[in-house]
Amino acid sequence: MSTRRLARVLSTAGLFASLVGGAFCTRPNETTPPNVLLVTIETLRADHVSSYGYSRLTTPNLDRLASQGARFTTVIAQAPFTLPSIASLMTGRTPPTHGVRNHPATLSPNIETVAERFRLAGYETAAMTRHTWLRNRSGLDQGFEHYFNNKFQAGLDARSLSLAAVDWLTRRNAQKPFFLWLHFLDPHLPYTPNYPYSVIFGGSRDDEPQVKQLRSLVGLDREGFRPTPYADLAGGPYYDLVLPAYPDNEVLLDLAFWRRSRGSIFFGKKRYSRETVQEVVDLYDGAILYTDDNLGRILEALSDLGLEKTTVVAVTSDHGEAFGEHGVYFTHDFTLYDEVLRVPLVIRYPGNVPADSQIPQQVRLMDVAPTLLELAGVAPLEAIEAKSLVPLLTGGSLPFLEAFAESAPLRPQFPEQDRVYFSGNRGKWRMVRTERWKLIRIPHPEGDRHELYDLERDPFETRNLFQDLPGEAGRIAPSLDAWMAVDASRNSETQEETAEELDPASLDQLRALGYLEAERPAER
Repeated sequence: MSTRRLARVLSTAGLFASLVGGAFCTRPNETTPPNVLLVTIETLRADHVSSYGYSRLTTPNLDRLASQGARFTTVIAQAPFTLPSIASLMTGRTPPTHGVRNHPATLSPNIETVAERFRLAGYETAAMTRHTWLRNRSGLDQGFEHYFNNKFQAGLDARSLSLAAVDWLTRRNAQKPFFLWLHFLDPHLPYTPNYPYSVIFGGSRDDEPQVKQLRSLVGLDREGFRPTPYADLAGGPYYDLVLPAYPDNEVLLDLAFWRRSRGSIFFGKKRYSRETVQEVVDLYDGAILYTDDNLGRILEALSDLGLEKTTVVAVTSDHGEAFGEHGVYFTHDFTLYDEVLRVPLVIRYPGNVPADSQIPQQVRLMDVAPTLLELAGVAPLEAIEAKSLVPLLTGGSLPFLEAFAESAPLRPQFPEQDRVYFSGNRGKWRMVRTERWKLIRIPHPEGDRHELYDLERDPFETRNLFQDLPGEAGRIAPSLDAWMAVDASRNSETQEETAEELDPASLDQLRALGYLEAERPAER
């Protein structure tokens, strides 16, 4: 046991005594600590959420939750891939500081997590995930009394996770407040929602009764969060659910039967028609709707159990997804553009967070941890980079929060990845995002390359202004330099743990999710 962790254990008795004595942080309108439910939805980009301006009704339950609380419109993740991003969410630190930089990796026991803080404050803590990278050996189980990481071998299934969550909420120790973290995986590649979610956004089956009924059931005029009957559809074998609906889609055929390498698909070496790509986006949106439907099951359970008014609910994502922007398709790890970094964040706390609030100021995903702790009146994490967002939630203000992020390193299994030039931490892209500008630094053998984007005039990051505006770039660069200066291992070429140590079921899941290659016929 580390010295720091031992000190935390020894301080538990004193902390409990202080809590009994009323030493919670100030919480408006509350005399007892609230429950806290944190939901993360894998690979959910903000601009595919209905209440964030998306033209499709993909998230009726999340939208309704936002109408009852606050919606942050500009939330930036600290990494565009799961494990480092979730580690930032749980620790309030950027990846160079918490040390989780790749897949797989392990969070040091010396790094304190939000779950540890809640547990020391007397909360019952539990987590439910479906992702191999979030297994117990990731170190993210720190602070959780119950850590369930059951991987699906036959498909991704929000239904099973939501049912398990409702069961836990029903059976938990009602004498203690709870901190529950749920991580839904369904919107991740390979995008396999069951029918009718698989075709609800395709447009070619508008007259089918089940499609029409689902569209009616998820309408915004529905009261409450009760899930539709279709939320009870279970997952199935990868692609068996979607190939019958899209039998000629080249992307799905290439992915399902390994006709091409993952890298050639991800990095645009094979050109697909706009219609083909759009069908895949339709499936992605269907997976979001299926996840949202099952989120409704959990929110409905809070109401049925009388917990709605005493529970802080926060819903966000670990990162987004690319669908051809900047030459990258159906993946996310490798760049730092907004399609992979900008995520939603909705927080509801009745009586404490004003309903239907919209907060435009830029915040960071890592700011969620100190925010939840302050809302619950629990002592803050030590030595963090993040800031609590409670002032913004309660009508106050905060200084502008610059956002930093880093990409994944070179992945040798993807030789088609031709914009990362070094292995290990040395090859990572780094970024700073200010009120108006984004500056990206890309290490290169002939000297670092830079990209500068005016987010106000060019929100889709299509025109690199680095050569045109050297003064603006020079003004921003010191912030990026200062952040990188704290990273002693930033030039390291050492790779972390390898996936070969994982069990066969985990390896199968990683192949299906696109992280590993499999045996396949030679490319034609």
